Amino acid sequence: MSSLAMDQAESLRRMLAPRTTRRIAVLASERGAGATTVALGLSHALAMQGERVLLVDEDAAAAVATRLSGARPAGTLADVQAGRLSLEAAAGVGPGGVLSVLPAGRPVPGAGLPQVAGSDFRSVIVDAGIDADGALSPLAGGAHNVLVVMRPELASITAAYACIKRLHHLYAWRRFHLIVNLAASEATVQAILRNLARTASQYLGVEVLCAGWLPADPLVTRAVQLGRCVVEAFPAAPATAALRRSAGGIGAWPLRADAAAPAAAPAMA
Repeated sequence: MSSLAMDQAESLRRMLAPRTTRRIAVLASERGAGATTVALGLSHALAMQGERVLLVDEDAAAAVATRLSGARPAGTLADVQAGRLSLEAAAGVGPGGVLSVLPAGRPVPGAGLPQVAGSDFRSVIVDAGIDADGALSPLAGGAHNVLVVMRPELASITAAYACIKRLHHLYAWRRFHLIVNLAASEATVQAILRNLARTASQYLGVEVLCAGWLPADPLVTRAVQLGRCVVEAFPAAPATAALRRSAGGIGAWPLRADAAAPAAAPAMA
């Protein structure tokens, strides 16, 4: 089936599915694993399948996701929290009008989170940041799903397990989706995730699921050099095909039942 036919079929399936605003926190097992590439790529892929998608960029220093999206937000999540702007007014829209992007900005003490569930957005993807204590923002910490991006290297595998353990203790997450970036083959990915899933189940009592993998694709680097997302810049790229496959499976992910009201992270015991 062609990419266009796949996108059309997925778009129809999503339109007929029950209406839920799904929040997904995307984070790296360690610095440089490629979480922004995945968060931005999945956001574009979902938008091209007919969803209204909001990408929240929590990287205040570099704002790579915002820059590569081509969007020009008028404000930040903090502006929305403080009541200075509405969610629609603050978010910027990328080329073609398929993706809305909102930088997180500086958190507003005591302010609640915007009610994205009442908006027209079908998916909210958070390019999540981790603080010095290993905790997430209230928005990311209260997500329906968490997606950890890792590489097929021993150090990254070890870091991914440590990340899963920390988030399980902090947020009582019992299900984690993983994407392996820069992988050589699906067989390599399956072997890595099979071993990681077995260890996480045995010692932590959590479920680790494969959300896909990205090949080492030079067009990802080329897209960054052009200041664009690979999904938008190179529709036929191997990485684009991989991100579309992963995006197509998101609708089947179970929603975390207690994610309706995100809260600040509890202290680790």
